[in-house]
Amino acid sequence: MKHAVITGAAAGIGKALAHRFAQAGYTITGVDIDTAGAARVQRELDARVLIADLRSEEDIARILTKLQGKAIDVLIHNAGINAVGRFSDIDIENHEHVIAVNLYAPMLLTAALLKADLIAKDASIVFISSLSHYTSYPGAATYAATKSGLASYARSLSIALAPQNIQVTTVFPGPTRTAHARRYSPHNTREKKRMPPEKLAHHIFRGIKKKKHLIVPGATNRMLALLGKWCPPLMEYAMRKMILEKL
Repeated sequence: MKHAVITGAAAGIGKALAHRFAQAGYTITGVDIDTAGAARVQRELDARVLIADLRSEEDIARILTKLQGKAIDVLIHNAGINAVGRFSDIDIENHEHVIAVNLYAPMLLTAALLKADLIAKDASIVFISSLSHYTSYPGAATYAATKSGLASYARSLSIALAPQNIQVTTVFPGPTRTAHARRYSPHNTREKKRMPPEKLAHHIFRGIKKKKHLIVPGATNRMLALLGKWCPPLMEYAMRKMILEKL
């Protein structure tokens, strides 16, 4: 059985990914700081979910110890947090927390797993970025910066790992119907139009199987990404109206 390691597996996108890969016959190891959510996933999937704070080098070392003897075929860096509001109104500690979880932790964990030789041959390493990489995200500038940083890191890592035949994939999800999105959105009147996490997980699973380097799931998200790339003032105006002015 192949082995998938998924961070942030206790809820939302991570939980949907754990279910999707379990359905495909993978052994699942989740990593999350949410003890109650981890227990639910363990019961639902008969999977192992390690409780860890990914900002902590000590917890990273403990994860490596738990993973010894079981090579990783798919590693998905999904764990992420946000800090929403006027940039200057957000405490510096919150900015630092977002950077640590969203950007530093995936880099630290990837480096540690590669150094420990726990990534299998022909493995896939997947980074969950954000559509904000293309469209901007006023009201969550630090989050957007970490997700763009993650995409840049993944691009360079892909070149470095190509000789080892390790596939690196970056995913750019748009609005997704999760508690995380509900918590940080300035309004949830159009929540039903957000992509269900199960559908997103299917897009990601299919893209990994096709060895795609980049995944922008859904036709609407691909259109918005193109608008953000070719007509940035238009998208920045729209994002300001939809998000920043409603905070």
